[in-house]
Amino acid sequence: MNHPPTTSPGGLLVIGSAAPADVPGAGLCTVGYDGTGAMSPVRTLPLDHPSYAAVDPTRAVVHAVLEQAVGRIVSVRVDTGAETGAAADADAVVADAVSGGAGPCHLAVHPSGSHVFAAHYGDGVLSVVATGADGAVATAEPVQTVRHPGREASGDRLTSPHAHMAAPSPDGRFLLCTDLGTDRVYVYAFDPADGPLSAHRTVQLPSGRGPRHLVFHPSARYAYVLNELSSTLTVCTWDAVSGRLEPVAEVETRRDPGAPNANSAAAVRVSADGRFLYTTNRGDDAISVYALHDDGASVELLTTVPCGGTWPRDIALTPDGRLLFCANQRSDTVTVFHRDPSTGLLSPAGEPLVVTEPTSVLPIAR
Repeated sequence: MNHPPTTSPGGLLVIGSAAPADVPGAGLCTVGYDGTGAMSPVRTLPLDHPSYAAVDPTRAVVHAVLEQAVGRIVSVRVDTGAETGAAADADAVVADAVSGGAGPCHLAVHPSGSHVFAAHYGDGVLSVVATGADGAVATAEPVQTVRHPGREASGDRLTSPHAHMAAPSPDGRFLLCTDLGTDRVYVYAFDPADGPLSAHRTVQLPSGRGPRHLVFHPSARYAYVLNELSSTLTVCTWDAVSGRLEPVAEVETRRDPGAPNANSAAAVRVSADGRFLYTTNRGDDAISVYALHDDGASVELLTTVPCGGTWPRDIALTPDGRLLFCANQRSDTVTVFHRDPSTGLLSPAGEPLVVTEPTSVLPIAR
């Protein structure tokens, strides 16, 4: 079914990459996009494996993890008001810090902007890095590292800790971390003015789920955990006062769960109005579209849409929710879709952008 294009004011898109810096075109890429979804490159910083990026909620700073054996975090200044939408390359990277673990694959910024949290797939480490008044990382090393328990990282990934995502609760009082290797979601209490993370709760999911990413409903009453290995979505209640995450249901991410081709789920996003949810399937190479009912308590799979590339590792909605971008790692493309706000459905928009091994997409409003 075709949907009429919607109008978006446009903005910037920061794109992460899994490629090393010596590969042509690799690095942290910034592009401009307009209301039609058309993309135009602005710059590429030649960084080594900048696989995931997150923006400071109050300042024009983007942080990215460098997914190396000895991980790092870089802070990049972004000038959203400039005509080009980005600062000069020589002035872009304003700070650099050791991330505290091996193979960092995700990071998030505290709602206050005071700290950055990094999840390390390689050794199951969750780290905390402080930021300064300008928003950039302020210390050369983390102020805290926590290694999840389990077998040594050289063992099988289902029995070794593999921290995959750090997600602050909407009010910033807790930090949730998915661990794909141990089928757990760890909940930590956190007060940026009072000290480090402290263990609060551990949620054990059924064996073989492989929790990868999670997202909160805008009401902050529910959270949705995307399971990479089982291609399922776990619906959880969230008590913001007690910091209690409680799994209550599970739904498939595939239209045909019995399809013979191998598949792994990768990314999950919720629309700002709390009515729709989106996930990606690597293998099926599709984006799943869900309706959220009962104020987020239940999830209904509406349809799946071809992602327009291969191995869709990340998706993101624009701030106005009218466009969705998809990073297709193995086809070296970023595709874009119009999103119908009333139905949540997607339709292709514009031409794909060729990007070297894209792994994350981060839209920023101008």
